Amino acid sequence: MTQQVFHERVTLTFQDHVAEVALARPREHNGLDWEMIDALLAAQQRLRELDGLRAVVLKGEGESFCAGLDMAAIMSCPERLPSLLAADEQGINPVQRLALGWRDAGVPVIAALHGHVYGGGLQIALGADIRVVHREARLALLEIVWGIIPDMAISVTGENIRRDVLRELAWTGRKVNGQEAVALGLATRLADDPQGTARDIATAVAARSPKAVAAARELLARTPGMSERECLAQEASLQRGLLGGEEQLEAVAARMAGRKPRFAGPY
Repeated sequence: MTQQVFHERVTLTFQDHVAEVALARPREHNGLDWEMIDALLAAQQRLRELDGLRAVVLKGEGESFCAGLDMAAIMSCPERLPSLLAADEQGINPVQRLALGWRDAGVPVIAALHGHVYGGGLQIALGADIRVVHREARLALLEIVWGIIPDMAISVTGENIRRDVLRELAWTGRKVNGQEAVALGLATRLADDPQGTARDIATAVAARSPKAVAAARELLARTPGMSERECLAQEASLQRGLLGGEEQLEAVAARMAGRKPRFAGPY
């Protein structure tokens, strides 16, 4: 197992094709200060460099996943404020990258949510592919109480959440528990141990054909907005790249022999 620490705010461990990224500012419920922002961006960059990565678990240490912006810490360095909204060559600014950057890892990202999941914390979680939430967690878009709007790419990551749900939460700052979050589409499923369940999902993903996982991920990412004909063509195109390939043949052979598949990589 390898471990790396970023700005003493985020740890990244990597073992058996699974990376775990942990927000590590537990006394402040993993509130986002400048160091935490820098650390998360650095961890996202590191994920893109890991050979053999097949899945990521995103979690928070202590009592909460992330309580959102630590406004006092952020406002203590006003000269850096303009940088938050400065877009890069892709048109993405740093706070938007905090949510969108997980998809650049190129593998499924599973977020484990507990305690406070507020504001920027919720928006970071929405950037994950799957969100496992504790029943007693509290989720909210609290930006409105500071007189601002959710702007960490929620217009992209929230595209599959009903607009009326997002309007209510963005306009009121209302907090919802884990069960309601699942019902509203903010989270995927409930778990008594979100981190353990997220780890189980990541381990299961890592055991499957990486090429098939990537193709399924691409299919579900690209087809929204396509016509029915385009969707079907995309399915067939991706499947042609898998059928009869080395990984597909190994998956079949392992299944028939009752053993675990061995996928060579690198990926």
